[in-house]
Amino acid sequence: MSPNQSSDVSSTAVLENEHLAAVDKGGGKDRILVVDDEEAVVGALAEFFTLRGYEVETAMNSRQALGRIHDQSFSIVISDLRMPGMNGVELLEHVMDEDPETVMIIMTGYASVQSAVDALKKGAYDYVVKPFSMYELEKTVKLGLEKRRLQRENVELSHLTRKLIEVDQIKSNIISTVSHEFRTPLMSLKGYLTMMTQFLEEGDEANVTEKTWLRAMKDNLGRLEMLILNLLLMTEANAGDLLITTDRIDLSQVIGESISRLDPLTRTKEIAISFDQVDDGKLVGDAEKLGVAVTNILENAIKFNLESGAVEIGMTGTSDPEGVRLSILDTGIGIPDNKIGSIFNSFTQGDMTHTRRFAGAGLGLSVAKAIVEAHGGSIDVVSKPGQGSTFHVWLPRRYGGEHGEN
Repeated sequence: MSPNQSSDVSSTAVLENEHLAAVDKGGGKDRILVVDDEEAVVGALAEFFTLRGYEVETAMNSRQALGRIHDQSFSIVISDLRMPGMNGVELLEHVMDEDPETVMIIMTGYASVQSAVDALKKGAYDYVVKPFSMYELEKTVKLGLEKRRLQRENVELSHLTRKLIEVDQIKSNIISTVSHEFRTPLMSLKGYLTMMTQFLEEGDEANVTEKTWLRAMKDNLGRLEMLILNLLLMTEANAGDLLITTDRIDLSQVIGESISRLDPLTRTKEIAISFDQVDDGKLVGDAEKLGVAVTNILENAIKFNLESGAVEIGMTGTSDPEGVRLSILDTGIGIPDNKIGSIFNSFTQGDMTHTRRFAGAGLGLSVAKAIVEAHGGSIDVVSKPGQGSTFHVWLPRRYGGEHGEN
């Protein structure tokens, strides 16, 4: 750098010293290392950035710079390109080896612009051409620091994402294992309870109270069985292992069995259920899993309904020969606009606080959606608070290259 250029840099620093700007880094300061064999340039840059709120160290050559870098870390290294001994590009390589997050800015003259471009390819953040404005250099420094901050945040987010994935996998494994372990004693209890109920009822040895107790035990065992089944299906769906059998089935029969399964809940709330079948429900699919899906949607319609309310089930395929359309309408409390987008998420209800009015794990609709979509179908809902909800399900008659008609 010529004496005139050095003078220009020094003069610019003097003129701009009054424009001080604090560096907000959570109470700390960004550290800058200035490297140049021109004492006037080093002094001017050190003074300028110190007054701007940065911590500044200086070095008159690359060897001194390496000593500084080895002893402490720097956010920014501003280095001249052409220096005796080790040049700026060689220094860059050592800086990147020491700390790849360091932002390196190269100062160069017009004659060495190509060398500066080569430095960019090797990891330098940017370069400035002498003579330059202090404002120009400061802008480059700020942009470099922002890039460094974003890179660090991306690393932290990537690390957090990996941790969340690991935690989610652990949670899924626990749910799957516990659910499988619950099924064996549950099936045993169900078997013994069925035999006990049959024995007492056939022998007429149980009084009204005992029969009520048995019925309550049977109903609650059914609820527990459904919860465990939903947990297992949810973990299978999340893992991409939700297998669908391709049998010829009648959806109307599936719906009838779901209505019967929910009879205890329907009687408790005195809900009137009507089923209007306009067209046949023949299709290819998995009757057991579709039964779970329909039961979950119906249970939702009953649970969030008003006392002595109604549920209307409609099924038609006339207007769409390729599929069957199912609608389930209730006269319940409806869904707020700000909740309707999340009701198909796992472990979600409109109200998930510990003081909520309606019990449940919030799994039913998410499992129903997974099953319907696994069949190649779709599900959506239309609802208004205080005006009930209508769930619309579309299922294709064909699945896996087969046709659902007999």
